[in-house]
Amino acid sequence: LEGMPLHFTASMVAGFAASAASTPFDFAKSRLMSGRAEYRGQSSVQALTNAIREGGILAPYRGFLANWMRIGPHTIVTFLVYERLRIAVGFKPV
Repeated sequence: LEGMPLHFTASMVAGFAASAASTPFDFAKSRLMSGRAEYRGQSSVQALTNAIREGGILAPYRGFLANWMRIGPHTIVTFLVYERLRIAVGFKPV
């Protein structure tokens, strides 16, 4: 069952999950760092709350695809290299 297709698919799903978890925080950080007067003095929670109020529940996920294109390949390569090294060293899967 274990092999390159499984490792590739699992690492792609992990990259998707990492992007889904981190995109709202990147969104809030980008808003706060933009320097616009309307965002000065806000916390991350306030920035997210205001964005959801203004743009709907999916507003913090603007830029998700770009984030996934950045995190996805990194995650895939990391986990594929990890699995190849694990096999080369002789560690058994859990």
